[in-house]
Amino acid sequence: MKLPFKARTISTAVVIPSAIIVAALALLEYRWSTRVSEATAVRLADSLQMSLINWQKDFFRYFSEIGLALRIDPVEEVPGDVGMYVRRFAEWRSAARYPELVSNLYLLNLDGSAQRLNTRTRRFDPAAWPANLRPLRPDLQNASAEVLRDQSLSSTRGLYADIAPSRVNDDHSAGWRFEPAVPALFHPVVPAAALARGVAVSPSQVNWIAVELNRQEIQSKMLADLTRNYFQGTDGLDYLAAVVVGGQVLYSSDKGFGQPEPADADGTIDLFGRARNNLPGPPVRVFHVPPEDKGPDPGVQFAWFPFLRASTPDMDWRLVVRHRRGGPLGAFVLEMRRRDLAIGFGVLLVLVVNMSMLIVTSHRAQRLAQMQVDFVTAVSHELRTPLTAILSGADNLRNGLVETSQQVAQYGTLIGNQARQLFGLVEQILLFAVSRQGKLRYNLQPVQVHEVIDASLASTAKIIEAAHFTVECDIADDLPKISGDAAALSQCLQNLITNAVKYGQRDRWIGISATAHNQPAGPEIRISVSDRGSGVSEADLPHIFEPFYRGASARAAQIHGTGLGLPLAKSIAEAMHGRLTVASEPGRGSAFTLSLPAAV
Repeated sequence: MKLPFKARTISTAVVIPSAIIVAALALLEYRWSTRVSEATAVRLADSLQMSLINWQKDFFRYFSEIGLALRIDPVEEVPGDVGMYVRRFAEWRSAARYPELVSNLYLLNLDGSAQRLNTRTRRFDPAAWPANLRPLRPDLQNASAEVLRDQSLSSTRGLYADIAPSRVNDDHSAGWRFEPAVPALFHPVVPAAALARGVAVSPSQVNWIAVELNRQEIQSKMLADLTRNYFQGTDGLDYLAAVVVGGQVLYSSDKGFGQPEPADADGTIDLFGRARNNLPGPPVRVFHVPPEDKGPDPGVQFAWFPFLRASTPDMDWRLVVRHRRGGPLGAFVLEMRRRDLAIGFGVLLVLVVNMSMLIVTSHRAQRLAQMQVDFVTAVSHELRTPLTAILSGADNLRNGLVETSQQVAQYGTLIGNQARQLFGLVEQILLFAVSRQGKLRYNLQPVQVHEVIDASLASTAKIIEAAHFTVECDIADDLPKISGDAAALSQCLQNLITNAVKYGQRDRWIGISATAHNQPAGPEIRISVSDRGSGVSEADLPHIFEPFYRGASARAAQIHGTGLGLPLAKSIAEAMHGRLTVASEPGRGSAFTLSLPAAV
């Protein structure tokens, strides 16, 4: 049943703007997600870069605190008991976060003698040069010559030419040199008295303080703590981190990471302030940063102790980090974007589904309302016809127009037939209302098929006779009983027979057949009611079992009806665990088949 033009226009006026709004929201969602992803990538890259810088600064601070604690002047007379160094070292150790960072403290003489701090006795004891420092003796000799070339105590430019000028006069780093292979810190001690007297000092007279660092302490504690502080849980993220030295892993937050050094690392920084692979530019590199974003100042340089020996790439300690979630940070940002898009489009999909359901429900409600209006009109007409006949007969009887007993009998029959028709109509409406409420209760018991058919024909005999129809019955012999309510099944067949009378006016023929069939679920009985009328069009066929529905051909032919007979018959069939089907061909008639399970 089509909706009125006005209703269709209103629906179209609602659907089209709604579709445009949903499409606009989807486009805005996509653009918003793209911008948010770009902003997130920039923020994460900036955060990672600052974490790398702060990681390196804290790493340098732990080393420079040693020089700050010892506070060694570049040129001084070494006291005989060197108790000053013992006290200062003890003070540093008592306050240091990593007191085991220094494994040994030596006073080295270039003539081959040495003294080693005994932390138990708190004295320097004579000792031989440690084996790991002996290869550095020529380098210390060369460094001593550099020290002596700079006679000015107020300028140490020759000593610190390879570090940032802003750090040259920093008291706690001035004069210190670093050897990453040991690792160890070194500081020269020049006899001041000899210089004051103008006595020439040879490089062999320059002594060195050597601070041998504990590699195990650096690996297991310092690097692990720095990684936890800056790369685990930072801004809700989690990174893998490794410190690589000459292709070998010095420290790794996770087993296997860093060997080999990942090519898709999200960030890398040289801990000694040198550009990676000795290329020009800052020593910190953060990948996956959009080109338009510069992040932190790329000109930032990092102060570090000058190396004791000429540095090579193999001496670099390089920190590399990568996002923990199975790939580089760019993949994580892309994953977040896809997730956000999925959520956003999922919400829009739910909105579209809800809107579609609302529109479909609205259409169904409008169609149902129209069908109900048609039903009221049809019922009014169906009620008016018998009521008019009853009132006319009553008036004629009251006014004395009926004189003979034969006429009285005819009028009595007419009034009785119309009253029964009226009663049947009201009964059908009430029965349908009760069935829709689910309050009908049936008494299922074994019933003979021919008894149900005979009862139905008997109830509709007068309608069939009045319409001058011929009924042909073809009922198979020895049919098993069916399980059902005899009265309800009779009502179901009456509705089908009445429909055949209404729509089979062309040939005025009705065929009733009953056959048994074997099905996987068990034997069933099929009772068919056929006619040779106008049939049902393909457009109306899917809707004929809907309440209040009447086909276009029925309305055009002005065939009276309420649209409740077939829905009620289908409801009764399903209540008996059966089904009601239809086969129809326009112009050749229809066949309604009631299929019911045989009684066990």
